[in-house]
Amino acid sequence: MTQMTDLGRTRVAVAAGFFLQGLVFASIVTQAPRLKDRFDIGDGGLTGILVLVAVVSGVGSVLAGMIAQRRTSATAFRIALLTIGLGALLVGAAPSLPLVVAAFVVYGLGVGAVDAGMNMQGVRVQAAYGTSIMASFHGMWSVGGILGALYAAGVARVDVPFALSLVVIAIVTWAVALVAAPRFVRAQERDPGLSAKGLDLPWRPVLVFGLVILLFYASDTGILTWSSVYLEDALDASTSVAPLAYGAYQGGALVSRFGGDLLVRRIGAPAVVAIGTVTGVIGLATVVAAAAPAMAIIGFFVVGLGLAILAPLAFAALAGAVPARSLDVAIARMNIANYLGAILGGGLIGAAASADHLRWAFVIPLVLVPVVLLFTRSFRTADDLQRT
Repeated sequence: MTQMTDLGRTRVAVAAGFFLQGLVFASIVTQAPRLKDRFDIGDGGLTGILVLVAVVSGVGSVLAGMIAQRRTSATAFRIALLTIGLGALLVGAAPSLPLVVAAFVVYGLGVGAVDAGMNMQGVRVQAAYGTSIMASFHGMWSVGGILGALYAAGVARVDVPFALSLVVIAIVTWAVALVAAPRFVRAQERDPGLSAKGLDLPWRPVLVFGLVILLFYASDTGILTWSSVYLEDALDASTSVAPLAYGAYQGGALVSRFGGDLLVRRIGAPAVVAIGTVTGVIGLATVVAAAAPAMAIIGFFVVGLGLAILAPLAFAALAGAVPARSLDVAIARMNIANYLGAILGGGLIGAAASADHLRWAFVIPLVLVPVVLLFTRSFRTADDLQRT
């Protein structure tokens, strides 16, 4: 009984880390207009900063793998959470554009390290439970993201200074991280003296599931960046209706992630991935074909309902495909695909959108996402972590 209680507390602690990542990200990104006004940053400059964050995040992911290899993933996760809090504080307090860029570098390092650390911890908690719970962890990221966006909208409405709004986020992040960290999984399933070159790390699963991660985050970033613009400019939606596109997408993601684990337990990960991919493609086709805002909003909901399950199951499948002693490093390296996808989504999809052909912005993921169907059988390793 005590062991199960302790495991439950560990699950809550790790879920809190996922929540904080979504909260901090949304609190910063959704206040981008205030940041632009404060430093007179153009659209190109803001895009450059976001690309820089994506690149630096890849470095942060690698650093998290190194820390986990030498210490534990719990240590890497704790340091990473404290770093995103620091990054938020620095972004809010920076008095000049060069210092804002430097602050985003700190934040980017933390983002990459948290993404790696939270998934390292998540798959270990799932293994301890012996059943699929990984999707619910990613669901907590979505909850944090929604609350962060609502918080950003609220502080802007009552005219709370940008810096103060992020000071509050930093304090909340540090407080929750320090309370949660003692409950993180501290297992180190490897020889501390083993070098990175000596790790038994099969590259095929890292590349296969990394490709799935890349395709998901390319679509996800494209929707985050261009869904509202698409509704407003191509479908003549009002400024109050246009944001509902991304809200609908996140609503679908919540349903997918909090319901996905139950589905995996019943029919297995490969079937869930196949169903999710096909559902996402149907949603993207609906978005591309939309003649009115309401149809596009429904399409974005269906996209979230289908595609949001891919990322958690990719990490779960990787955990079942590599030796335990190599798991942390494998997750850190595969996680780099997250940021390659973000760059692809912000770059390639953005190029199509900025060429006055907004529908083409969503034709690109519509064509790319079906590639996931070629690898659905590989996801059977996610089922290996469940008790028989």
